[in-house]
Amino acid sequence: MVPTLFVVADQSQAQLYKVGGTKLNPTLEVVAQLSHPQARERSDAHESGSHELVRDSAAEEEERRFIREVVDRLKKGQSKGEFQRLYVAAPANFVGRLRKHYGSSLARAVEREIIGDYTRQDERTLLRRFTNWLN
Repeated sequence: MVPTLFVVADQSQAQLYKVGGTKLNPTLEVVAQLSHPQARERSDAHESGSHELVRDSAAEEEERRFIREVVDRLKKGQSKGEFQRLYVAAPANFVGRLRKHYGSSLARAVEREIIGDYTRQDERTLLRRFTNWLN
């Protein structure tokens, strides 16, 4: 199998999985976990009823910083030969922000973008879903 990386992310966390095995029977191995707890805190505050109509510029900068951190990690992995193909599963707005920072080399490696929040799914469920997305 061509070296492949599977990223499962949202605005507060990203898990990077190395895909092993075969196309019919892939395996996932966590190679990195990135987190952005400030985004989770904002999300929790919003869900608890404290509505903030205007986004704080510091919060937006933190979000951009996390996006850059994820993309930087992907670019480093690509340059080290960790993967040639990239699968990304994330909410639409997060995927859109990632795309803005990919650059041409990383963009060419993207095999598929899966829109949705899969960060709360266990590894077994992710593996089953990934197998379907792969085939």
